Amino acid sequence: MPRQNISSGYAFENAYGYSRAVRVGNQVFVSGTTARPPELGGDAYAQAKAALAMIADALAQTSADLRHVVRTVVYVIDMADIQHVARAHSEAFDRVRPVSTLVQVGALTPAAARVEIEATAIIHD
Repeated sequence: MPRQNISSGYAFENAYGYSRAVRVGNQVFVSGTTARPPELGGDAYAQAKAALAMIADALAQTSADLRHVVRTVVYVIDMADIQHVARAHSEAFDRVRPVSTLVQVGALTPAAARVEIEATAIIHD
């Protein structure tokens, strides 16, 4: 089965040695994704929306989209941001309803990030 690596052009991908997304067969795995400037300076809602837009872009490069997402893992540094992150997640996935895990962590990279989202998709049509 061929493997397709997707890069977003983010310099840290080369420094760390990872891909934004990888498609193998009908499965797509999207790395943990945070907002970038200018949204990186925004609140958790703006950051989550930006991260989800980058995830959607990575999926599109593999012929998938948000409706193919079956799982998300969401990392926040402050549980007080849950309502903001949940709003963005619900706007993206209300009809899709993937399984999801929400975890509080001590820090993210870059340091200004309030939320990081990773996704797994299965292309089913």
